[in-house]
Amino acid sequence: MPPISLAYVAAALENADIDMAVYDDYTCGGDRKLLFDFLENSRPDAVGLTCVTPTASRTYEICREIRQVFPRMYIILGNIHPSVFYESILHDDIADIVVHGEAEESLPETIKAIEGGDDLRAVRGISFRENGKVITTDPHPYINNLDTIPFPAWHLFPRNRYRIFNFATVKNPGTLILGSRGCPYRCTFCSLKIMGTKRRARSPKNIVDEFEFLYEKYGYVQPSFIDPIFPFSKKEGIAFSNEMIARGLHQKMIWITETRVDHVDEELLTAMSAAGLRRIMYGFEVGSEQAMEKIQKRATINDARIAVEQTRRAGIQIIGFFMLGVPGDTLKTIEQTIRLAASLDIDFAKFTVFSPFPGTQAYDDLLKEGKIHQTYEWERFTNYPTRKNPPIYLPDSLTTNDIVRSQKRAFVKFYLRPKMIFHHLFRVRTLGLRDFINGVLTLFQG
Repeated sequence: MPPISLAYVAAALENADIDMAVYDDYTCGGDRKLLFDFLENSRPDAVGLTCVTPTASRTYEICREIRQVFPRMYIILGNIHPSVFYESILHDDIADIVVHGEAEESLPETIKAIEGGDDLRAVRGISFRENGKVITTDPHPYINNLDTIPFPAWHLFPRNRYRIFNFATVKNPGTLILGSRGCPYRCTFCSLKIMGTKRRARSPKNIVDEFEFLYEKYGYVQPSFIDPIFPFSKKEGIAFSNEMIARGLHQKMIWITETRVDHVDEELLTAMSAAGLRRIMYGFEVGSEQAMEKIQKRATINDARIAVEQTRRAGIQIIGFFMLGVPGDTLKTIEQTIRLAASLDIDFAKFTVFSPFPGTQAYDDLLKEGKIHQTYEWERFTNYPTRKNPPIYLPDSLTTNDIVRSQKRAFVKFYLRPKMIFHHLFRVRTLGLRDFINGVLTLFQG
């Protein structure tokens, strides 16, 4: 997937006249020689890495190798995982500096402080170690006017190496776009609270400016919103749609987005469909009201059914997200979730296993209850566990085998229905026969 967070940070550094270069380890297959040749040739004063929990072990390993080969190079880590575990990261000498939260302002300030030999205490929103002690500076204020942030610096990235997930691809080429930051909801499984509980939105004009830029500069025809909720309101959605139509972009581009089932109505969906919305993602999550309350989703099964009916009438395809193994789940309630997915008139279903990622309320609660324990087995924080890599958390009544089998059964029951196979092969055409064959082989192996 296009690393949009890194692209935003790269744009901010470029905007601050800081000499920098980008290296994406994933597009280079994790080849250490390529990485260290890149560092040897560029010889930066500092190297910054983004880190999320499932990739933490790999990131730590890279940091240690950089430290060994380039001992004078500053190592800076950012993203949710380092923000949670900054003390151990700094004490273990994995990194020199951790940047908390948004980095578009604090990272350039950090680099300029390093270059000038200035006191890092003057930089807000970072942690570092001094004389064996971890120092955390005052938080950096959130960026309230997101229109002031430069567009992601995609020109620095190997754009032809990225692709959007099959289920989210209607037309190629596509990329990602951000419409807002922060969320007022308190879903226990979500770590986006790192961006604050107040939603900060870009103006519809600024977002459409980026649509136009992506089309004219790079030829992108399908931007996909990464916001958990876009649009947040009917007013926002209709204003954005009107701006798309006024510029004629609805005839050149399509787009997809994600929102809540209780944030849409027929008028809004019809307006967005006219503006080029072709596919929408809903977090249906679970199949029972009790489980919905447990994860504090604050939406109902009835909301889901109404949203699906209205979306269908607007001619928009639907992707549904579902979770298995949430706190309190049993084989019976998991079956309710699978049945809900099959009963909804949706085009795609993604079944993930619940994982209490660090930075979420679920992680804090389960740690306090003794249901999970501090660990360095970061790869176990996964939505796709296996018997060899079991989930970090299991509901009381379930085993690893139960969860692994349930996830496979969910995909089988949803996709291997004659109606669904026909639908994808001859109508939606996003998944081909090869995708179905590969999917079946994957589900039934092991």
